[in-house]
Amino acid sequence: MPSILCIDDNISGLTVRRHLFERHGHDVFTARSGAEGIERFRKEKIDLVVVDYVMPEMNGGEVIRQLRKINPRLQVILLSSYADTLDLERRVPEADVVLRKGRTREVKELLEATDRLLRRRNRKPVRKRVKPARKPVTRATLAERPKPGKIVAKKIAAKRRTA
Repeated sequence: MPSILCIDDNISGLTVRRHLFERHGHDVFTARSGAEGIERFRKEKIDLVVVDYVMPEMNGGEVIRQLRKINPRLQVILLSSYADTLDLERRVPEADVVLRKGRTREVKELLEATDRLLRRRNRKPVRKRVKPARKPVTRATLAERPKPGKIVAKKIAAKRRTA
C-alpha cells in the first residue's frame, strides 16, 4: 500500500487530505511544518509527498529541496493558492506537479496527479536493447551470404532495371 506524507501548516487542509487519501487506500502521514515533515520523512518509508508552498519558517520549495537531498527519486506534489501568481512551476522546478488549491477541481486533480506519480514510481526502468554492430558490406561478406531463391532473384533483378 503506497504511503503519502502531507505537509501543511493548515490543520483543516491536512485533515481533508488525510481522509481523502485514506479513502483511496493509501497510508497517510501528516506534518504541520517543513521541519516536522523532513523528520517524519526520515523515519517512515514514504512513496509520495504532498506539500503546501506557503508555510512559516520554511516554504514548500525549501522543503522539497531538502527532501530531494535525502531521496532524489522522490515523487512530490506542490500545492498552493498562489501557484499562478508566484509562478511556482518556474520557481520550484524540483516539484513533479504544481497544483492550485481552492479550485473546484482540486480533489480530482490531486487524485489524478497522485495516481500518475505513483504509477511512474513503480514503473521499472526500460533497458535498451543494444543491436549488434553490422559488418561492413564488402565483396567477401557478399560471398558469405546465401544465394537468394529464383523468386527473390527475379525481384532483385526487376528493382535493378527500374533504378
